[in-house]
Amino acid sequence: MRIETLMPPTEVGKPWLLSLENGELLKVSEGAMIDFALHKDRELSEEELETLRAAETHRALKDQAVAFLLQRPYSKRELCTRLMRRGAEEVQAAEIAAWTEEIGLLDEGLYAARIVRHYSQKGFGPYKIRDELYRRGIPRELWEEAMTELPDPEEAIADYLHRHLRSTDPKALKRASDALGRRGFSWSDISPVIRRFGAQWED
Repeated sequence: MRIETLMPPTEVGKPWLLSLENGELLKVSEGAMIDFALHKDRELSEEELETLRAAETHRALKDQAVAFLLQRPYSKRELCTRLMRRGAEEVQAAEIAAWTEEIGLLDEGLYAARIVRHYSQKGFGPYKIRDELYRRGIPRELWEEAMTELPDPEEAIADYLHRHLRSTDPKALKRASDALGRRGFSWSDISPVIRRFGAQWED
């Protein structure tokens, strides 16, 4: 397959545009231009063309992974899912995710700590936060270190009650304890704080 035209990029770092004799257009990186010795009228065998396509697809996916991670943090599982939606094979997505981790762009430990801080600041308890870590694909071995940033559950429960409890009649206390349970706090943590608040209101 002959290269009919080569169009240089309009910006530094952007790909070249190759036009093949069959009308196909290929975006090709500067590195591929050198590696494949590409030039006008160069004849590419089918094997070379397939290798070039695969190399450029891989490069484009790596660029996409970098773009994703510059927008916000991801776990490896989340990043792989996003890349597969863009056409990556499962093995290819895993390789690219591992590469982003090697260069320090993806850090699941820091991501886990950020999730814990975010949800604890919103008043959620340990069970809810563990559910969120699981949902986002954070490896379990990173959970405990991240969870050390959690405030004391009783303090978080007391803060919630200060802001939301307007009465200590049984129905109000039941609604508050149910809400705290849904927010990820255990009954063993909720119960003593509820009793303490009831006693304070009675005094």
